[in-house]
Amino acid sequence: MKEEVGKMALREVTREEFLELAQNGARELFDLEHYKVFDGSKGDEQSHFVYDMRTHRCFLIDINTCYELVTAFYCGGNKSTIYQNINEIASSVK
Repeated sequence: MKEEVGKMALREVTREEFLELAQNGARELFDLEHYKVFDGSKGDEQSHFVYDMRTHRCFLIDINTCYELVTAFYCGGNKSTIYQNINEIASSVK
């Protein structure tokens, strides 16, 4: 099973940016440890996020990264590897 994901956030987003990008609603796709993975939409545009509940930082990720995380999580991927990938995403923005 492929568990290698792009380990980079596109950028960090503020709470206001998150609410703007997800104004049609946000869906929690899964949570692992202190991270949550969401998607949200504004009109026809869909965005994907990693949220760190410990630091309250939110990171915009691309659809391919989100897909790899979600499929690894729900299709038997190693949870510690998934956690490590999410941690690297959250650490990619200073």
